[in-house]
Amino acid sequence: MLYHNVQVTAHSLRFIDSIALAGAAAGAWRFLQGPGPVSWSQAEPMAFYVAVNFVAFLALGSRLKIYHARRTEEVAAELLLLCEVAFYSAALACLATQVSTDGIAGRAYGAMIGTGLATLVGLRVVMRMVIRRLRRKGGDARNWLIVGHNARAADLANEVLRNPHYGIRIEEIVDLADHPAKVSAERLKFQADPPVGVKLRVVDDVESIREIVSAGVIDEVVVTLPVRSCYDTVNRILGMCCGAGISVRIRPQAFETVGYTTELSYVGKIPMITHYNGPSNYGHLLVKRVIDVIGSGVGLMLLSPFFLVVAVLIKTGSPGPIFFSQMRVGLHGRHFRIFKFRSMVQNALAQRDQLAAANQRDGTAFKIKNDSRITPIGKWLRKYRIDELPQLWNVFIGDMSLVGPRPFPVGEAHGFEWWQRRRLTMPPGLTCLWQIRDDPKMPFQEWMELDMAYIDRWSLWLDLKLIFRTFGTVMKGNGW
Repeated sequence: MLYHNVQVTAHSLRFIDSIALAGAAAGAWRFLQGPGPVSWSQAEPMAFYVAVNFVAFLALGSRLKIYHARRTEEVAAELLLLCEVAFYSAALACLATQVSTDGIAGRAYGAMIGTGLATLVGLRVVMRMVIRRLRRKGGDARNWLIVGHNARAADLANEVLRNPHYGIRIEEIVDLADHPAKVSAERLKFQADPPVGVKLRVVDDVESIREIVSAGVIDEVVVTLPVRSCYDTVNRILGMCCGAGISVRIRPQAFETVGYTTELSYVGKIPMITHYNGPSNYGHLLVKRVIDVIGSGVGLMLLSPFFLVVAVLIKTGSPGPIFFSQMRVGLHGRHFRIFKFRSMVQNALAQRDQLAAANQRDGTAFKIKNDSRITPIGKWLRKYRIDELPQLWNVFIGDMSLVGPRPFPVGEAHGFEWWQRRRLTMPPGLTCLWQIRDDPKMPFQEWMELDMAYIDRWSLWLDLKLIFRTFGTVMKGNGW
């Protein structure tokens, strides 16, 4: 009965949280009023706030689906989602209260929100501690039957055994003697016994699983058979368990690739498993974009007088336009037009083929230190990377980012090796890891590896560090 009671309590948790949030807010408001009676006219805005917060929290919690089984998930992730929903509902309640009533003092809003968040977090932490303690002692257990004896089954069983607070009992691992993968390379490679304390049984066919489930208490069947070679077998297990109302878990390993992240998405009502690479924290990516817009916008405004001086020097120094523009390759292969201060003579591109033998960069990049096409003012612009500053406009409109892999011209980008195309999973940038290395003769291979390292290690903190370190690099004047 304990398992059933915990399940029912879990589904009612949204109401418990909403009541706790409302009670904490009301208590914080009453404490700020001090001793003595409080009139309804004083309490009415608070009551309105509490009511809106209560309803908004219930609605948002259900809409964002934060109240699902979290038996095997980390508590920190759960607390973060809980605080997000609580903050959003409190913001809606504050807005509604200010618009519909006489409002509440600012410090009272802060106290109500802070007390509510602290109460929710404290309540959830205590609840998880109690439940995990129960599960470690054997209470609230969920019984698994694992079908498939292979490395995936061993990894899964070991993970469960290492974390008794999951409250999962592995009844046994069942292997099928007749499934198509019985002589596969994976089966031959994995001949080890199951983890200590886990029973292994080999049965003749799928129908034997029906007998095992019927004879024991099985809450979930976990299939670790290789889906590609056991497609029909897995389908039979799904149909069998569905008919008996037993949940089935299947690890989406049919097309697993190291380095990819997998998530479930929908096309209309059609479920799809999506594999993707590159940063996936869209909250942090949004902050990155905000930093780009603010940073480039402020930079363009502050540097506009300096840009005017540079424009005059370029125009008087050599014939031709002030700006040089060129098509570059950006996010996922999109083409966009990049802008730079012109640092070469007007017909520089037409002369490139004649200078191919003097190229000092390997790979697809093209760079010559003492390029005869560079104008006198252009040499100074390149020395301090001033010619790149107009790309702040590209950052502002979203073609580029302040930090990211450097965008290559279309022709050079098409010459990438296949693995180097992964650099296109991030927006191109003004600076990156290669910039702070300050080595114009860096081998192309190393340059590409630094771009991959940036993508794999990306964080907002890394971006901020690279931005500040770039200032020091540029001031050395080693550009060419």
